[in-house]
Amino acid sequence: MSYIVDKEVGFPAPSEKEKINKVLKRYNRILAQNPKRSDTPELMFGIADLLVGRGNPGDHSQAMKIYDQILLRQIPDSLKARALVGKAELMIGSPEEFGNAISLCEKAREILGKSLSEFFAAKTLLVEAELRLARKSGNDWGEAVKLADKVIKEKNAHWYFRGRSFLVKAEINLYQRPEKLNESIKLCNAALKEMKNRFDDYFAYKGKVLKAEMLIRRGQRIDLERAQKLLTDVVEMPFAYKDLIVRAKIDLADIATHPKATRILREVLQMEGVDPYLVEKARLVEKAIKAKSRKVNHLKATREKTKKKKVKTKKKKPSKKGKKRRK
Repeated sequence: MSYIVDKEVGFPAPSEKEKINKVLKRYNRILAQNPKRSDTPELMFGIADLLVGRGNPGDHSQAMKIYDQILLRQIPDSLKARALVGKAELMIGSPEEFGNAISLCEKAREILGKSLSEFFAAKTLLVEAELRLARKSGNDWGEAVKLADKVIKEKNAHWYFRGRSFLVKAEINLYQRPEKLNESIKLCNAALKEMKNRFDDYFAYKGKVLKAEMLIRRGQRIDLERAQKLLTDVVEMPFAYKDLIVRAKIDLADIATHPKATRILREVLQMEGVDPYLVEKARLVEKAIKAKSRKVNHLKATREKTKKKKVKTKKKKPSKKGKKRRK
């Protein structure tokens, strides 16, 4: 049944909600008609997988309940492993569960083995890497890079997990090695290339935000203009990835003119359920604007600076005849 779900829905793409709803309705109807089917746990896993992909309010908590119900049954080890890593992935937003989630990844990996050509075996490494990235305790970031590298170096690993692994490395680089911005941007480009057929995915948009933040820090010639385009794409996306939209708005405010920046930040601070870290970041940017620490439009200033450089390069030396005339 998992095979059918993967093939029919594309494990599943966020833009295919109509298709997801149709399959969910069919699977729920099958279970309602005969809840004692031999393949009931597989059907349940398919439903949980679809709920995670759809991402409507309450879908993730419902998927977690289904994973728990699956694990209470007598099921094949392979299905148990898939449910374990499914649970672990949903715990990424719960700091108090990080340790438990990492243990679930390790248990799933013991069952699935070391071959990263197996879809869910690669997923165990990637999810653990993302958990360690978020936890950032002790040597978590070092371990996260090692795990991400294993997925990246395995040619037969699924492209989706390779793309997310590039993002793990890029984000750690951004904070741990700020002087290596060019390297970090290359990692972001590699991630976005891997996920080009999954342009509507959360992590594809996250890649755009990360790349924009790196371009802003580098600040070369048209970097800020490129960053503005990437961030605008994120803000205007048709999906409810709230944390990414808020993060993109704050970044846009940081490079915008005073009136526009203030308006964007006001929108962010009026939103409900925003991560406290992002709220604090928005207030810091707002404070900097009020202190008039940035009186210019960074995008305009960069363009003017580039124009001046071009003018200087075109300036010709006076000829010898010209020098004689002036004498």
